Amino acid sequence: MGARPLRFVLGGGLLLLLVAPPVGYYLYLKRVAAQRAEVLGVDWNPSRTCSITTYVPSLGENSASSRFFRLFSSRAFFRVHDAQGRLLRSSEWLLLQNEADDEPPRWVSEGQVVYPTSQGYEGWALPECGPE
Repeated sequence: MGARPLRFVLGGGLLLLLVAPPVGYYLYLKRVAAQRAEVLGVDWNPSRTCSITTYVPSLGENSASSRFFRLFSSRAFFRVHDAQGRLLRSSEWLLLQNEADDEPPRWVSEGQVVYPTSQGYEGWALPECGPE
């Protein structure tokens, strides 16, 4: 009976050794691509208290790293800032959500914004973006 738990532990450790490096490398590339991201557009809410910015992640070159990154990443991500530039929300690290860049985000009301994804629309209610 003692062999089964040991085999499970060894098998789990081997799986971890196989999965952890590619996942860690992807997260590193995601961070670099976000730092180098290009602004695709900025849209302000009607009272101009908040903006949503569309970014396109970029690794800059057509390398093996950039191709690997594109396999698992979204074509765009969105960040909402208040008028002073403070970050309020971001879709950047929603890893299981695939944002689209073919349609701009839009403000539904002063404090509610929606953005396109491959599954429809997602968004945030932002009370801090209401009129002052």
